[in-house]
Amino acid sequence: MSSKRNLIIILIVLWGLLVSGLSIYLWMENQRIKEVNTTLSKSNEVLKKLVANEYKSYQTINECFVVQKGLCDPEDFKNRLQVLGDEADGLYNQVATFNTELETLKLSR
Repeated sequence: MSSKRNLIIILIVLWGLLVSGLSIYLWMENQRIKEVNTTLSKSNEVLKKLVANEYKSYQTINECFVVQKGLCDPEDFKNRLQVLGDEADGLYNQVATFNTELETLKLSR
């Protein structure tokens, strides 16, 4: 009777260790997934800004070449596109940073 009881106690302790280890693993995985979700949300916001930027660029081109039939001020046109291009470059850099961060989080899995 004593050996059965000892065996049951050992099995309960082993089960407890297994469940504790599994819960720690799942908690760590949950934290990683939270970080991925946060990064993806931030990346989506930047991508929305990038789409808006591209839309403004096409609007500028349409306004100059379609609406004004190419009679717009070349310097103003160039400056407007340059500003939008610089803004787009910054947004693309942010997206690249988010992609690097996501790759790091993927590798830490």
